[in-house]
Amino acid sequence: MEDGKSLVPDSADKMNEKLLRKEKELDILGSIFSQLSSTQELDVILNQILEQLDRYFGFNHSLILLPSKENQLKVVASYGFAEKGIGAKVQYGKGLIGTAAKRKQIVRIGNLTIHLRYMLEGEFVANPEDEIIIKLPGLRNPQSLIAIPLMVRDELIGILSVESEKINWFKMEDEKIITLIANQAAIAIHNAKMYDAERQRFLEMAEINAKLSSLTQTQQQTLNLFMKYVPETVVKKALRENPETMFEGDQLEVALLFCDIRDFTPMSEKLTPTQVVTVLNTFYSLMNEVIRKHKGLINQFIGDEIFVTFGSPVPLVNPEESAVCCAVEMIRQLEKINQELQSSLGVHIHVGIGINYGPVIAGNLGCEDKISYSVTGDSVNTAKRIESLTHGKPDSILISDSVYAKTKHRLEVIQWEPVAVKGKNEKMVVYEVVRVKE
Repeated sequence: MEDGKSLVPDSADKMNEKLLRKEKELDILGSIFSQLSSTQELDVILNQILEQLDRYFGFNHSLILLPSKENQLKVVASYGFAEKGIGAKVQYGKGLIGTAAKRKQIVRIGNLTIHLRYMLEGEFVANPEDEIIIKLPGLRNPQSLIAIPLMVRDELIGILSVESEKINWFKMEDEKIITLIANQAAIAIHNAKMYDAERQRFLEMAEINAKLSSLTQTQQQTLNLFMKYVPETVVKKALRENPETMFEGDQLEVALLFCDIRDFTPMSEKLTPTQVVTVLNTFYSLMNEVIRKHKGLINQFIGDEIFVTFGSPVPLVNPEESAVCCAVEMIRQLEKINQELQSSLGVHIHVGIGINYGPVIAGNLGCEDKISYSVTGDSVNTAKRIESLTHGKPDSILISDSVYAKTKHRLEVIQWEPVAVKGKNEKMVVYEVVRVKE
């Protein structure tokens, strides 16, 4: 009986010891899991794992290796060693660590002196000549070593390797909880790698988007500069077309306007080249404001002359009316131009404007190396001839019979006697615009 009674306290003590151990294990697991779930940064997670294992199990010297290219494992985290050895490589199936990785099983050695040859064999990978050789970290006189696979389902995420100078340091009763920690660590590492890969992809996409944005901005700047040389409507039309149709012409009905500075040559002889350019740029710039307002397209600047089309390349409703209204406002704009030129250069200019309406051939002319959008035909020549008739009438607007027929309901005009013009067999009737009726 006495012997039977003595067994009861022993059983109770063992039960209490197991309960205390379970409580400790739960506390350890809860603490470690909480630490691992607090971040998605891979480097932080790796270091937390090694620090927590030292705190709870006294694992003073440990490594984490992750799979790399060419069937190798690479040291990515190191704890307690004099030399970190980050980047050192181990071949699958070679040595203790490589064997644990290949078998996906825990490999433990309690007395390393006996198994020293097995531990060292194949631990170091021959590096290519262009790589820096990194030595695998290790204690000078290790006695115990354990290599624990970090697994997510059947996938090897990495290896946790621990060394100790004490014989049989790794206890069997700790193996279960360490395995649980290793599995949780594997999940945390796996998630962190996915997060890191996604973040890297995001950064790459952001970099690509930034480059595309910069490229788009550069292209837009180039296009904006290009449109100073080529009218915007022509550029947009060209972008819509394919190379096969780029040189196809269109027959259009358009209004054509020529505006020429009168007696510009004698005036320019009294000015410096810079002053001549100033006069022309002031004239072009301020006249362009009016032309754009009335949907005109500057086809060419020809010396001191502006050639404008209405209805090309994009069709325009009532192009004759737009051309006449534009001409009237150009004459008003001349006052502003002369105020500016008078104050800066002491010069005063006059213009003559001629307008015609009729069929033209419009399209891209030239070759692959140089292309210009142009309109050609007798209607263009006639518009130029009408403008030349204004030489005796400064700041006047003359229109052809075809323009007057379309706009007479809005115009007050003076009809000229039929006049002979170059290139025409018959005399022409032209009209001098006095004003546009509201």
